[in-house]
Amino acid sequence: MSTPSILIADDDRALRESLSEAIADLGCTTCTARNGNEAIAALSARPFDLLLSDVDMPDMTGFQLLSWVHAHQPEPQVVLMSARADASLIARARADGAITMLPKPVRITDISTLFAQLFPRIAFT
Repeated sequence: MSTPSILIADDDRALRESLSEAIADLGCTTCTARNGNEAIAALSARPFDLLLSDVDMPDMTGFQLLSWVHAHQPEPQVVLMSARADASLIARARADGAITMLPKPVRITDISTLFAQLFPRIAFT
């Protein structure tokens, strides 16, 4: 399997950049988007293995982006992130087709554990 490609969509620049660096350090290829529209443009331009998206963005919600992905792309798999993550919101994310929802602040250990499950043939460092 080739190196997993991850698209990170989040309007918080510092978080987006730190996640991108941390995920790149795990051995993945990353691309970032500042909002849902940028994420759609990136997804339309090339394939990704995983979309990691914030729920609360100014132009559209992560749920709206998830809906767009399911309507237009066979991939990527989608993981949502939110500071408001609770049992109800996580259940909604899964019901809408996301793999899961990660609570913010996102811990890199949670991401590496998730990636090990999603990409079992890759050895994450």
